[in-house]
Amino acid sequence: MKILVSWYAKNNDFVPSDPQKPFLRDEVNPQGPTVQFHRYFYKGYDKHVLLTTRREEASDAFLDKLVRALQREHPEHQIETRYMDVPDVISYPDIKPKIETLLLEYREADIDIFFSPGTSVMQVTWFVCHQSLGLRTRLLQTREGKFSGKAEPELIELKIEQSSVPRSVILAEQKQQKPTSRPDYLIGESIAPVYEKARLVAQTDRVTCLIRGESGTGKEHLARYLHLQSVRASKPFVAVNCSALTDSLLESRLFGYLKGAFTDAREDKKGLFEEANGGVIFLDEIGDITPMMQQSLLRVLQSAEILPLGATQSRRVDVRVVAATHRNLEAMCGEGTFRWDLYYRLSVVELTLPTLQERGLDEKKELLDFFLTKIQKELSKPHRLKLSREARQHLLNYPYAGNIRELENVITNLYVFCEEEVHEHDLPARLTRPVGGGTTSFNWQEAEKDLIARALDFYKGNQRQACRALGYGSINTLRKKMEVYGVE
Repeated sequence: MKILVSWYAKNNDFVPSDPQKPFLRDEVNPQGPTVQFHRYFYKGYDKHVLLTTRREEASDAFLDKLVRALQREHPEHQIETRYMDVPDVISYPDIKPKIETLLLEYREADIDIFFSPGTSVMQVTWFVCHQSLGLRTRLLQTREGKFSGKAEPELIELKIEQSSVPRSVILAEQKQQKPTSRPDYLIGESIAPVYEKARLVAQTDRVTCLIRGESGTGKEHLARYLHLQSVRASKPFVAVNCSALTDSLLESRLFGYLKGAFTDAREDKKGLFEEANGGVIFLDEIGDITPMMQQSLLRVLQSAEILPLGATQSRRVDVRVVAATHRNLEAMCGEGTFRWDLYYRLSVVELTLPTLQERGLDEKKELLDFFLTKIQKELSKPHRLKLSREARQHLLNYPYAGNIRELENVITNLYVFCEEEVHEHDLPARLTRPVGGGTTSFNWQEAEKDLIARALDFYKGNQRQACRALGYGSINTLRKKMEVYGVE
């Protein structure tokens, strides 16, 4: 299959019909680049994919007029129009993900890119995609015959060597403004690389992403960050906790329903996929959905269409899916409780957040001070709480099974009950009372045995979580020590 792809250019593909109104370009230009290409160079193409920056719902009268003119002159030429929904025609971040997605759709074809029509940023985007995607693309432009002394225009191929080495090409717009800060969240040294990966993922539109991490590690915040770094930033971000709803409620919430679909359906209701149209839907705790919902979600990911309850016609949606889980989905797939095909659809790219314990003592100190300041402002308290030496030590030693969320909740609790200074007796009992009793022996083996028992007790027998909290490099190390010490 061989296709031609190009934007149409209003300033060149149209001319004024009224000489008295030269600014009003409303007539198809018989010497315009698109008309000329079809007249002289179109032979051998299966179709022309002609692009407009407009949204499909808004329509484009100029595009329709150009297509009608081309089809009158060349009824045998196949022309497919595409509405690309580009809000800013000189914004590289707005254009690149849309073009990249389009070209990858035709990855099996020979693709000729008519380079001439469009803004300079559009042309840069064609160049970058030609260089970096590894597709069978050519860059073509035309030159009017008067510049080469010929009666007819010339077709010129831009010969640019494509590299076989994968690379990322990032063009950043220099905006005359201060960078925005994020006072609501602290991105420490351990998770900065994860956020950098999320920024790179955001640059490629439509790719699904799976975020892994224990409860309370900040999965939703990472998903929001990914959304804000993407071309969809101005569109909705819709979050839903899949584990909090039954099958029937989750299905109606995600896909919507029509009036009369069930007893309490008194009016049509849009689902969250439709509410997120153009943006991102964040499916938290995706590992908790049932096989029935797994099948429904797989169908949406495959077809980009939803079927509201009670409807007979499906509806198309343009939504990027970001999912999150604390579960081991591979193990669940092996057990048959999660579908492999859905897992592969969701995990095109993966990001993993560490537990608070894994982030280390220095970051725990930073987060403690960060929340002391943040929550003081949120609760409009006159003073930032001071911590006694003992209180601070307990706060830093505690393992926080609930991770960052638990630490934040503890500090909020302290602001509720304390005025100016926090002492040891002000802390919640679980922070000061050793789990599992504790030992008074100075023998390191007895102390290690006691610590292992306490960690397993705290994490309710979960050996992997206990292993991370204890700092062992391998779970086999923990299991060997459990065997030596007789810890069950």
